[in-house]
Amino acid sequence: MSIYPHLDYIDLSYNNFYGELSSKWGDCPSMTSLKISNNNVSGEIPPELGKATQLHLIDLSSNHLEGNVPKEYGGLKLLYKITLNDNLLSSAIPLDITMHSYLEILDLASNNLSGLIPKLLGECSKLLFLNLSGNKFTQSIPHEMGFLLSLQDLDLSCNFLAREIPRQPGKLPRYWKL
Repeated sequence: MSIYPHLDYIDLSYNNFYGELSSKWGDCPSMTSLKISNNNVSGEIPPELGKATQLHLIDLSSNHLEGNVPKEYGGLKLLYKITLNDNLLSSAIPLDITMHSYLEILDLASNNLSGLIPKLLGECSKLLFLNLSGNKFTQSIPHEMGFLLSLQDLDLSCNFLAREIPRQPGKLPRYWKL
């Protein structure tokens, strides 16, 4: 049973909250927006958030969150905005997160994410804004990024990317920062 069954929009941003995020947030069946940015929240992002299937927006930016980006976000099919920038998240971007047909904004900047930039991001056809700057991504920019015809803002700066910048088969984004 949900602790807050009728909460739709939660915004606790710009406070001095500290401690860890409760797994009980996943028990809010009608929650569409969860914003707890610019606080002092630490610990890991609870995977139980993936049970809040009506979520459209998650903003947990500018905290002290660590661990992985939960793969359970892949089950949130209505999610159009994920902002987890300015935390201490590590590991790779889970492939499940790239399977969102509604995803428009993905901001994972200024974390400790590593590995390859997933090729499957090229299938997020509605993606408008992608910021992966300030992480530890390696190798090259996947040529599949050229399939993101709606992309308007791409920032991949301050990583460990190498090789050549791929030739894009599609329309170039209005703003690329490499």
